Amino acid sequence: MGLTGMRIVMAVGMLPVLPIFFGVYWFLAGEKDGTQFGVTLWQGAKEQPKVQEIKKKYQKELKIYTLISLVLFLLALLPEHESLIITGMMVWVFFVWIFLLVPFQRANSRMKERKREFLASQPREEHCEEREEILIDVTAAGVVKMKHSRKSIYAGCVFGFLAPAAEVFFYEVWRRPWLPDLWLIECILLSLAGTACLFPLYLKFFERQRIKVFTYNSQVNLQVAEIRRYHLSRFCTSMAWLTGLFNWGILCSFHVPYKWFPWMVEILSLLFGMIVLAEIVRCFKKIEKHSRKYLSQELPAEEDDDKYWICGMIYYNKNDARTFVEPRVGFGFTANMAKPAVKYTMIAAWAVLAVYVFGACGWSILEEFTPVSLAYEDGTLTANHWKKVYQIEQSEIKQAILLEEEPDIRRQRGTGMKTVKKGDFYSDTYRQDFKVCINPQEPPFLMIESSDGGWYLLGGSDGEATRDIVDKIRLEAD
Repeated sequence: MGLTGMRIVMAVGMLPVLPIFFGVYWFLAGEKDGTQFGVTLWQGAKEQPKVQEIKKKYQKELKIYTLISLVLFLLALLPEHESLIITGMMVWVFFVWIFLLVPFQRANSRMKERKREFLASQPREEHCEEREEILIDVTAAGVVKMKHSRKSIYAGCVFGFLAPAAEVFFYEVWRRPWLPDLWLIECILLSLAGTACLFPLYLKFFERQRIKVFTYNSQVNLQVAEIRRYHLSRFCTSMAWLTGLFNWGILCSFHVPYKWFPWMVEILSLLFGMIVLAEIVRCFKKIEKHSRKYLSQELPAEEDDDKYWICGMIYYNKNDARTFVEPRVGFGFTANMAKPAVKYTMIAAWAVLAVYVFGACGWSILEEFTPVSLAYEDGTLTANHWKKVYQIEQSEIKQAILLEEEPDIRRQRGTGMKTVKKGDFYSDTYRQDFKVCINPQEPPFLMIESSDGGWYLLGGSDGEATRDIVDKIRLEAD
């Protein structure tokens, strides 16, 4: 895959991240359970022109920030080296994730300022004193929760695990020359199948949480909680089956011709991401629609705990015994960062992620910019690329052929960049598997057949040095 192919793959695979982030952050502007932009709404707030202006300003800033992110994406595609493009894309994803949150943080600050102005304008006797307690519906907490069948969601998990089991059979009867080792394919498929198991765990955790206080009417709180459990159960069930189906799609992609493999994975990933996003929106729209029928006629419970929400997103409350709480924006759960275990776990998780992602980027840069060398000393031929790659003794060389042009080879596993090809490749011209370590830009190349039947394609960064090595090998062979 050349630079053009790399740019196309990155554009197809990474650019959809931007509209997905834009859609998610646009969704955050809506009201949720009496809060907006992470701030508890005060009486009459929704009708105030200044509040509406804050929302419009947020949406305008989000569009501008998205446009800037698009320009940065295009700039990240400009380098003439694959490793720099990959690194740029990884940095871009992390940057966009944080950069598009800036308009939300600014809207959160404006909402807090507007709320302070409103409260300061009210008579002092109407002010509500800040409370340290957390509202709990004792009546609702004592009610036995309804049990929902989990057979369907467990069936979806089993469906996902059938893919790695089937691959053991397909690997032998439907094998492609470029396929990686079976254990690597199994690791990928088992990881995806394991992801499906997170959804029943999420449901189990959700059902253990205490019922959220929406109003001072316990029956309404119970009814709304049951609506949420029902729709989340259906969502998690569909997600378990979708993940299993995606796993089977990845399995099939391993058995198509090599040239179609990256495109099939890209298309499957895009479809999966779009369906998941649509399912999330549909689920929470239904929850909001059905909950409104009960909450619209009730007085909402007043639990103003803005001071515990940093930027409206991060919950930090030492007085709350809960480890997880419902977020003010978005869905699911967020952790109480005041808990030492949560704090250190998050730091460790981010550190591991950063090391993994940027370590991979550093490795790709090292691969591309480290020169390939070929040496022949004391009857030993050695191919190096920032470390020893292949070593062949003179006695093991059956024949050595000098090629002025690179043969038609395609990667099975290893590195395939503009300045280095290294690893296991297959040649349709010679119908042979090759162990390769060359710089494609620096011909000629040395094709070696070893005494054990193996074939090597080696080269260095100095064409004349490669010719001298061939002469030495032939001279010693004579």
